[in-house]
Amino acid sequence: MKVPEVTKKITHYEQLLNGIWSSSIKYLGAFSVQLLIERVVFDVAAEYREIELMRWNEKGISCNEIAEALKDRPDFPIDDMFTRFITKYVEILAKLVGSEKAEKILERIKSELGKEA
Repeated sequence: MKVPEVTKKITHYEQLLNGIWSSSIKYLGAFSVQLLIERVVFDVAAEYREIELMRWNEKGISCNEIAEALKDRPDFPIDDMFTRFITKYVEILAKLVGSEKAEKILERIKSELGKEA
């Protein structure tokens, strides 16, 4: 994997996470979403410490520090790290808002990302 591909891939995940972020706020509110992200980062960091470089606030999520840290590590399993993050996030979100609403959020995000491709 070339270095620009690492940054491109992380940017893609950042867009996905911000889509999930904005959709989740409608159901949980910004403060609760921030707490949820903090919890998921804690869980995923047990396997991937790099996820602790993710930043978030009431405006959304930034993965710039992750991209900077991994730009020289093209073999890092980026997809696996973000897949674990998203899976854990949705798992907890489904418990909080119900699986039907969590599924709607994911479908909308997939649809929006599909338009960009």
